Amino acid sequence: MVVVHTRRQRSRLLEPTCILLLMLVVLFFVYIGGMFWFISGSSSSSTTSKIADDRQLRSERVNRPNRPQSVQVVLDEAKWQKKLGPESACSYRSLSDLPPSEFHPRKGERHMVDPPEGGKMSLVCCDTTAGPLNIVAHHNWAPNGAQRAMEMVTSGYFDSGVPFMRCVKGFLCQFGLNSDAEKSKEFRSSIPDDPQWLPAGPNHRVFKGVKRFAQGYLAYAGAGPNTRSKQWILTLEGNGPLGGGSPWEVPWGEIVHPESFNTLKKIYTGYGEKGPPQGQLGKNGMTEEMKKEFPQLDYIKSCRLIDEFTFPESSPDAHLMD
Repeated sequence: MVVVHTRRQRSRLLEPTCILLLMLVVLFFVYIGGMFWFISGSSSSSTTSKIADDRQLRSERVNRPNRPQSVQVVLDEAKWQKKLGPESACSYRSLSDLPPSEFHPRKGERHMVDPPEGGKMSLVCCDTTAGPLNIVAHHNWAPNGAQRAMEMVTSGYFDSGVPFMRCVKGFLCQFGLNSDAEKSKEFRSSIPDDPQWLPAGPNHRVFKGVKRFAQGYLAYAGAGPNTRSKQWILTLEGNGPLGGGSPWEVPWGEIVHPESFNTLKKIYTGYGEKGPPQGQLGKNGMTEEMKKEFPQLDYIKSCRLIDEFTFPESSPDAHLMD
């Protein structure tokens, strides 16, 4: 009788423990099930949100409300080629971000004459020590010049650091020789000149207050016919004499977006014509001695091709603005 009584007592003592263990097991499985439901729900919600965001971006890119109707037709989703890099330092993330005045530049307060129309457009973002530069290359402005510029950009040429070696206040910046002497050996071959689309001669330097070579135009430095290679010029202010007859001074593109013009104001011009000697820079790169001698020099840190678009040949009037 004593043994039976002891077993019953033990059984009664174990009952609360068993119940507690059972409750813990149930709670464990409830917790695991809840976590699985939460993760699955979040993933589904994230995917749905991403799809919605993508649709909205496509809709905005194709049907931007402040664009003329003719431009909306051109910016068809099937024809748009977006090459945005996540590391872009520029505000323009696509050519569809450009307002009509930059997408289709026309004669007016900025341009002395109507630039060549249609063709291919390339949006480039250059990150510099002075700030971002949003650049649009208009291939119809200067086909050879624009093509060489895009080859330099897509090759990663600017990633080694390209100093603004010659920047004259109120005039222009000249650059293109690389900090890495080995990189400067690239793009040595010259390219054929492009036809000049700006009016030539001293009588066309200024028209109704508009200077021939607008602020932010991009062209090449040269020393005679067919001598363009890899050195670019970028005007810090509008200039009348430039583009008046020198065959290499054919604009192939321009900077866009107010932040780019703000960057122009920040580029250091204190060294002027007495910056790093071109011969030494081209041969040795930007040496430690030169860096110490020109400590305030600004550099291009990288350039990326962001977006491209080609106007359909069957729609020659699609570029016209209302």
